[in-house]
Amino acid sequence: MDQLPDFYSYRIFFENRNLTAQSKSTLNLSEATEILTEFKNSLFTLKTFTTVLLLTLYAPVFLFGLAGNFLIIASISAEKAKRSKMYFMINLALADLAVTLLCIPTSVGTIVYGLWVYGRFLCKFIAFFQGVAVAVSIFSMMAMGIDLYISLQHPAAKVRLSSTSAKSFALICVMWIVAASFMGPLIYIRDIDILDIPYSTDLTFCIEKWPHDRDRQAYGVFLLFAVFIIPAFIIGACYGHVGKALLKIDMHRSGSNTTIHRLINRKLAARMIIILIVAFLVCWLPYNVLSALADLENGPELPRALPFVLWLGHAHSAINPAMYWLMNKRFRESVCGMVKAVRINHCISTETISMAEYM
Repeated sequence: MDQLPDFYSYRIFFENRNLTAQSKSTLNLSEATEILTEFKNSLFTLKTFTTVLLLTLYAPVFLFGLAGNFLIIASISAEKAKRSKMYFMINLALADLAVTLLCIPTSVGTIVYGLWVYGRFLCKFIAFFQGVAVAVSIFSMMAMGIDLYISLQHPAAKVRLSSTSAKSFALICVMWIVAASFMGPLIYIRDIDILDIPYSTDLTFCIEKWPHDRDRQAYGVFLLFAVFIIPAFIIGACYGHVGKALLKIDMHRSGSNTTIHRLINRKLAARMIIILIVAFLVCWLPYNVLSALADLENGPELPRALPFVLWLGHAHSAINPAMYWLMNKRFRESVCGMVKAVRINHCISTETISMAEYM
């Protein structure tokens, strides 16, 4: 999250108290020390209600996001007969896992402590990678929707996006490249800015340094359309056609049991992906809309809501595995199998140690 509002508010804080590099000669050391003590106390927000609430909300999101996405990747990777379309699900889990491991810790850190202490590289990289991960998530769901649409419209053709593993991998690479190109400007415009305050070490902030306000506004609107509105329109069109096609099919007249089983699986897949897409939009759309409004209007109340809508976006990384668990029986069975295997190995290891001690 851009710290520009904090940067300006802290600068005003010192200007109002006449503590700037230009006014150093007019203040004695005791006055400066008193002002700096007041400022440093305001940096640590651990005792405020808002911070406690956000930390309470972030704790389960981090734990479930870490464990859930790891289990998705492990369970799909463990399947002997992996279907190429499942690589899209692995890609989605990888993006969510990256958000959990990289973006959530730094977001929590900036909530607890008002300054940026993670260096110039992470200032540029964290926002960039969060944007890339979000874009890859919706691109993956868009690919799954298009793939399902093609499978119903052209069931015998080999034009599906996941018809081969090589095609799936190639498309996933394209997703990451396109997402990185969309978010590339963040690497350029995000940088460290420093408040030079007398009698104190430099105060560092991670902010976006746009040449003009209209550039910031144009880029925010571009991302809103490129990463949300256009993909959501494509996904909606695909699933509109998929829904109509599935409703027209009479299962009792569809032929063999194999055909009926395939149709049932497609209905379940369509339902699962639709729910994943709705969850994605509910989680990430508020943050992007509020960010765009903040760029366009600079409303004083918007930054106060941003930490909470950013948490909602990060919560998507934990919600995805939870929904996948609820809607996918094979995933539940795979996780239970892994848990049983760990227990058996632990028991065997314990028995071996006990026998060795006995001998």
